[in-house]
Amino acid sequence: MWQVLRENRRALYWSLLLHLLFGLLLFVSVRFLADPSLGGQTPKLVQATLLGDRAMEEMVSRFRTEQTRRAADKQPEETKAPPPPPAPDVTTRTAEAAAAQAERQAQEAARQAAAQAQQREAQQKAEAQAQAAAQAQAAAQAQAQAAAQREAQAEAQRQAEAQARRETETQARRAAELAARQYAAEEARRQAAAAERQAQAQARQQAAAEERQAQEAAATAAQIQRQAEEAARRMHSERERIRQEQARLEAEAQRRQQAALALQRREEAQRLRQIETEAERLAVEEERRLAQEESQQRIEEEARALEQEDRERLAMAQARRTRESDAASQSSSDQIAREVDRYIPVVRDRVRQFWTHPPGQSADQLTKVSLRVMPGGEVVPNSVRVVRSSGNTAFDQSVIAAIYNASPIPVPSGPAFEQFREFDFDFSP
Repeated sequence: MWQVLRENRRALYWSLLLHLLFGLLLFVSVRFLADPSLGGQTPKLVQATLLGDRAMEEMVSRFRTEQTRRAADKQPEETKAPPPPPAPDVTTRTAEAAAAQAERQAQEAARQAAAQAQQREAQQKAEAQAQAAAQAQAAAQAQAQAAAQREAQAEAQRQAEAQARRETETQARRAAELAARQYAAEEARRQAAAAERQAQAQARQQAAAEERQAQEAAATAAQIQRQAEEAARRMHSERERIRQEQARLEAEAQRRQQAALALQRREEAQRLRQIETEAERLAVEEERRLAQEESQQRIEEEARALEQEDRERLAMAQARRTRESDAASQSSSDQIAREVDRYIPVVRDRVRQFWTHPPGQSADQLTKVSLRVMPGGEVVPNSVRVVRSSGNTAFDQSVIAAIYNASPIPVPSGPAFEQFREFDFDFSP
């Protein structure tokens, strides 16, 4: 806290000044003079009407005039003569008159007593009013004196308060001026100390900056030297890497060249093998074509021979039908069997002409297939199926494809065709 006050004395001076002002305000607000006539008790308020001497004399004069008037009104009634007595000629009238006279006297006596009582009451009221007026005047005079005394006391208190306020203001002004002078002096000292501290701080900062600059220069020089050494190491490493890369590239080039030569040799050998394989395939194809042509010629010759034989058989059969009706059926069955035996090899040769040897498959295989044929030799689509497989699916499929490609196949006509409408046959290359 004292460190804060030393660093900021302005706040201390302002707080002292505010406390002094609060004390002065408290001093001014206290009543120093008390009313001695009240004896320390709270005065009771009495409602009264102040009357002057002139108003009091007029009130008394009116009261006396009213009393004189009332007395004058009562006196004629008392001096008034009684009425003349009645004539004494009649006893009854006399008695009545006496009674009336007595009644009137009694009424008069009652009126007089009432008037006296009223007069006494009026006199008492007048005395009470006069006494009340005197008391009111006395109370008014006492109240006026008390008010004048209070006014004098209030004026004295106001003057004392004003004097105290002026003195307080003078003291506060002096205290404020003193505080301001002290604050100015303290502010000047503080500013001087701050300037001194700032100068010292600037000097320290400048020294630190110069030291930092020297350190930075040394660090920069060291870094430049390290960078130069690192650059030299990198250059040496780069040269070594380039040398190694050149050696690797030369080795890679030699390896690639050797690999290219080996690949070229392999490709050349493979191309030669392909040429040889192609030549062999062409030779096989040529042989197959020649065999197919020879087989086709043979089939055609056999077909022509069979056709000739069929014509001859038909002629012979026509001749025999006229002679041997019973032996005709047996002979026809034998002939159909012979024709079936002759056409099966023809069909096999026809299919063999369109068969293609699957690559890498052995030629020593046998497959039994079933097929349906329409008149004229056309193979019914999707009718060919394997009855007994060779054990090699590729070979079985090649046989089925050859049968479809060989359609139409050579089949007999007439009754012998019924044996070829749906038949089985074995195929082997």
